[in-house]
Amino acid sequence: MSVESAGQGPWPGPEPGPGPGSEPGPLCPEHGQALRWFCCSEQRPVCAACAGLGGRCRGHRIRRAEERAEELRNKIVDQCERLQLQSATITKYVADVLPGKNQRAVSTASAARELVIQRLGLVRSLCESEEQRLLEQVHGEEERAHQSILTQRVHWAEALQKLDTIRTSLVDMLTHLDDLQLIQKEPEIFERHGGRAYQREDCQPLPAIVR
Repeated sequence: MSVESAGQGPWPGPEPGPGPGSEPGPLCPEHGQALRWFCCSEQRPVCAACAGLGGRCRGHRIRRAEERAEELRNKIVDQCERLQLQSATITKYVADVLPGKNQRAVSTASAARELVIQRLGLVRSLCESEEQRLLEQVHGEEERAHQSILTQRVHWAEALQKLDTIRTSLVDMLTHLDDLQLIQKEPEIFERHGGRAYQREDCQPLPAIVR
């Protein structure tokens, strides 16, 4: 077989020894030869004897170890290039996209903050206006109550003054008039001081001032 396929081409022959000045690599523990071949079936390095007609890898897909190593190197290089591309993409994203997102986030938060402040200001203004209206309403009611109380004070003061004047006049009559004079002046007395309102049998209690 060829070095790539079973059953075709020459078998790997004995490996020459290491050249002068070269460092010997790992040897096959079974045959003591250099591991210069790679068994694709078992995924391990083998020597020429292992890959030959009497070897344990007879019939397996065999290739040179240096070819396998070169293939791995190419895969590693490809992986490094992909990682480098991903790193460049991330770097560009961090440098170009994130600042814009951060600025938009700051702008959005600032706009939301301003909106909250405006709404709170509007609510505060409405509350202050309503507070002022209610305070003025309470103040007006208080003023009306005070005015009503003052008016009642004046009214009752005048009523007390009139009653005191009438009482004084009646007391004066009782003091200075004799029986005959008092009887003669009865019509005058009750006409001047409220007619029949002061007759005992017709007297009524004053209405209650405080309820």
